[in-house]
Amino acid sequence: MGNKHKAKGTSFETLVVKYLRPRGFKKAYRPATSGSYDSGDINGIRSANRQAIIQCKNQRKFELSGWLDDTVSQAQQEAVGGNALPVLVVKRPGVGEKNLGDTYAILRLEDLSALLKEAGYN
Repeated sequence: MGNKHKAKGTSFETLVVKYLRPRGFKKAYRPATSGSYDSGDINGIRSANRQAIIQCKNQRKFELSGWLDDTVSQAQQEAVGGNALPVLVVKRPGVGEKNLGDTYAILRLEDLSALLKEAGYN
């Protein structure tokens, strides 16, 4: 992967952090890359019970299955007690900074049901 692709990914990650912070996630940040140990693209989002590990993708060709598997692995590796919420954020084609809220956020049904239960839905 060349520097152009890395810059494209970094730019998207930065936009996502800028989107999240004014919406109450003031501690959201992009961790420094650390070789083979990947702790997600965006960290710092926590509840009393667990943290969210966000993986961002800005690519033309979608590979959701592999990306989500990687996101889940990173969340399991990073989680204290194995209870991190893995979230995959994928740039929607044709959607720019002004409409970033229309970006795709993907998680497993297992994680969605747990999240809804934690939030008090029934």
